[in-house]
Amino acid sequence: MQVREMRFLTSEEVETLAASIREPYGVLVHTLAYGGLRWGEAVALRRGRCELLRSRLHVVEALSETSKGLVFGPTKTSQRRTVVIPGFLRNLLAEHLAAHGGVDPDALVFPSPAGAPMRRGNFHRRLWRPAVEAAGLEGLRVHDLRHTCAALLIAENAHPKAVQAHLGHSSIQVTMERYGHLFPSDAEDLADRLDATRRRTVADAGRTDEASEVAGLLATVPSLA
Repeated sequence: MQVREMRFLTSEEVETLAASIREPYGVLVHTLAYGGLRWGEAVALRRGRCELLRSRLHVVEALSETSKGLVFGPTKTSQRRTVVIPGFLRNLLAEHLAAHGGVDPDALVFPSPAGAPMRRGNFHRRLWRPAVEAAGLEGLRVHDLRHTCAALLIAENAHPKAVQAHLGHSSIQVTMERYGHLFPSDAEDLADRLDATRRRTVADAGRTDEASEVAGLLATVPSLA
């Protein structure tokens, strides 16, 4: 099976896409890109599970398409999680719910334009594809917004365990297998720290610092680059 390459948007590209999609689905774009929800989790999100005063979304179910139709069930990992969202997204969701959500706590946050549960195919054909083309992001998949969320978190120096929790991965191994290449390498920093440790040890022992002597020797070693 061919695995498609992951695609990561910049925050500017996320804004362009959100502005290009038909209202009120710009909020859905932001929720996927900054909340990191899977498609099925986002379209199964209910009003009563948006604890906006505490900037939290409670992800407890997902919408799946089966041979018997649309089915609400557990998330991909069968685990519930709480996602803490940034303030701007909290405000966007509050405005969205005030305008479209009604008062029923079981009402879907992101229903179809007709008010029914959202089908992926209809969304892709009628809303996603035109928005992606208008934004100049041809070929972008909905799931790439989840990848984008991971990249944005890592760019802000999020710990791998925090990324795992935010995205709802079943294990840290899954997180590192998919996004490990995005984390900065600590190798050079650790080498510098080890060097500093030995320098302190040598200084404490009253020995001569070898740095100046070794520098001359290193200059005579041919480079392999």
